[in-house]
Order: sequence, then C-alpha cells, then structure tokens
Amino acid sequence: MAIPCLPTALLAGFILLVAPPPWPAVSATDHVIGDSIWSIPTSNDHYRLWASNRTFYAGDNLVFRFDTGMYNVMQVGRGEYDACTAEDPYQIFDTSPAVYHIEFPDVRYFISSIGNYCSLGVKIWLPSEKRP
Repeated sequence: MAIPCLPTALLAGFILLVAPPPWPAVSATDHVIGDSIWSIPTSNDHYRLWASNRTFYAGDNLVFRFDTGMYNVMQVGRGEYDACTAEDPYQIFDTSPAVYHIEFPDVRYFISSIGNYCSLGVKIWLPSEKRP
C-alpha cells in the first residue's frame, strides 16, 4: 500500500475544508407567531389565517411573544385544543418570549389557558413538514 506524501495529503485536506458542501446550507427560521404579540386577536381565526400562508419545517422555531403574567402558551393535544382546555398539556411556557423548537414533522396545537383567552382566539395549530 502506498503512503501518500505529506504535501498531497495536506492539499486534499485543505480542499475538503474550503470547498463548499455539495448540498445547500439550510438554516432554521424563527416564526414570530402572528408577526406580533400573542394576545386576544380581533377575530377568532386570526392566528389560523396568519399560519395559512406559511410553511413550517422541522428545525424551525416558533416564537411566542406575550406579556408575562397576562398570557401563557401551552402545547396541548387536539382534543384539548378543540375544547380549549389544558388538563394534560405537553409543555407550558409562562415567560416570554417562549421558543418552541420543531424537532420533527407533525401537527402541533397551542393555546393560552389564561381565563377564556383560548375561546377568544388565542390558539393556533401548526402543521410542519420535513425540510426538502
């Protein structure tokens, strides 16, 4: 077996370090929910309409900005989302900004459990996809 000479090995290593990878670099996107503050909207479908023209990918972040103490964010199941209850939430975020990292493609449901805010429209469901 031939042993490569040192200059050839160094050149090969240098090319690997400076040559761009054959695939494009992909960075996560931070999605500020509603493009504003997580609060009681002017219509019950405000957050759903906001999400309808966006694509969320595994690796992205959902950023909920809200007045700490006045609002919260809870990740819940579909039934709790539909009923606006939070009896067994997956996650609770009480301080703002709350950042939820999307680890894998799925549908996620979020509500605020403060008062009747959920029934007033402080809720959103978001499907996410695998990044192409």
